[in-house]
Amino acid sequence: MILYFLALILFPGCQKIINVDLNEAAPNIVIEGLITDRPGPYVITISKSGSYFNQPELVPVSSALVSIADDLGKTDTLIEAKPGMYLTSKIRGNPGRTYTLKVISENVEYTGSSKMSNRVWIDSLNLTKSISQHFDFGNDNRNELQADLNCYFRDPYLEKNYFRLKVFINDSARVDNYRLYDDQYTDGMEIGLRAAHARAGSTYRLELYSLDSKTFGYYRTLEDLLNNNPIFGSTPANPNTNLSNGALGYFGTGALSSKTILITDSLLETVR
Repeated sequence: MILYFLALILFPGCQKIINVDLNEAAPNIVIEGLITDRPGPYVITISKSGSYFNQPELVPVSSALVSIADDLGKTDTLIEAKPGMYLTSKIRGNPGRTYTLKVISENVEYTGSSKMSNRVWIDSLNLTKSISQHFDFGNDNRNELQADLNCYFRDPYLEKNYFRLKVFINDSARVDNYRLYDDQYTDGMEIGLRAAHARAGSTYRLELYSLDSKTFGYYRTLEDLLNNNPIFGSTPANPNTNLSNGALGYFGTGALSSKTILITDSLLETVR
């Protein structure tokens, strides 16, 4: 499609029309799923995508044949719980095992595989001071003392590791508040990641996922895409995928560790 917009230049009254040619993408199948080492059922969602700038709610894909097999020969045929949502009933995620997804939809077969990494335990959570500058009307500026919640864990030595830290606040996932991290420069070291601003009265649950490289690559390129300005940034591209036959999305595995903390007024006082 052609996107028209006006660019105002430095000289008054001078306008230039810039035409940006963005190809309309044909609807494509989108498959997303993650197996963890926690008890299932695990969820595979299947839908159809739209164009880049015209993204209505994705259309669920029903009546697909979906199965997951491990490298020990165990196969689980998934059940469609509601349109586009398929659930496991038998398979269980274990570190070190490789899992292969197979989806058949509209006579096309899509596959993807992932080997589950070993779990890395969260050692501790703590609070540190965070100074934020606030500006009020009437030029009344003040510094308000806040606290950051941090997550600490030790990276395994002589392994290549990839992590995703996911934050839940009062059991609600913060899709805009997660951290991706790899150990390129910190192999074998203790890692501390800032997770969120800590607010009194809220319960935070932190989940640390140990990912395989392809699942991490999907999340990384998805993050880059979501943070990219489609007009002034680089040419839009789909996130990396480990799925075959042109499918979008990912099929991944992740061993996870979690810790929960309730932020109280007295706990916040300890960082002052």
